[in-house]
Amino acid sequence: MSEKAFLVDISKCQGCRGCQVACKQWNGLPGEKTTFFGGPEYTNPANLSALTWNHVVFYPLDKSNPDRPVWNIKHTKCYHCAEANCIAVCPQMAISKVDGWTVIDQEKCIGCGACVSACVYNVPGLSEIDHKNDVGQHIIHRGKSHKCNACTLNKRDIPACVATCPSGALEFGHRQAIIKKALKRAKELKKDFPNACVYGLEEFGGLGVITVLRDKPEKYGLPVGKDAQKIDLSHYESINSIYHTLSVFTMGIPYLQKKAYSLAKALAGAEKKA
Repeated sequence: MSEKAFLVDISKCQGCRGCQVACKQWNGLPGEKTTFFGGPEYTNPANLSALTWNHVVFYPLDKSNPDRPVWNIKHTKCYHCAEANCIAVCPQMAISKVDGWTVIDQEKCIGCGACVSACVYNVPGLSEIDHKNDVGQHIIHRGKSHKCNACTLNKRDIPACVATCPSGALEFGHRQAIIKKALKRAKELKKDFPNACVYGLEEFGGLGVITVLRDKPEKYGLPVGKDAQKIDLSHYESINSIYHTLSVFTMGIPYLQKKAYSLAKALAGAEKKA
């Protein structure tokens, strides 16, 4: 686990999407074709994707207190789990920890989609396009998995999303200091929001993104309890075992490796039914 962590305080987020724009600019990510109202309320684009690594989600207006309606807005990115499902299931060991952050090695990734299906936060995405940034760096690879890397690849001291946040909803610092600040903030919020809490302290061994919520995590679609623990890896282990046998015949060619994984997945599924 990284010694550092992000702090997301949704009580301070004003929905400006500055973090989304800064992330795209700093990492040279392209825009993507969307439709207005692509997600709940004013959320746009609808979800995180291979091209959108920071995402601002607008939740329906909370009118439980008619005298004080609240519009909850939450910044979302990869949670950088200490015990990450994506790392555990990747057949190519293309996903690893870099300075404590979960990072995908594009040279090793074959685009099999194992990380996509294993992530309960729906973070990684397979790209449908190739894209180079303004200085010619190959940022997005067609058919491969992409997500937030905490600005470890295009390196900077303070991640772009945090540096641009005008309301103080995003912070970055030493994990223990971030946790202390989050707990203090949640305690303050409980005066008006009794269910206010901090998310990310224990989930998946501890997350690299600590989030202050006004309500229970379930209200924001966040997994808790058994749903926030490592998945059963037995099926993936069966797939990977077959894949490693088949991969001998792929000559290290990504296209053939991807086909081999698809075949391994089908054979493992057949074994499971038998």
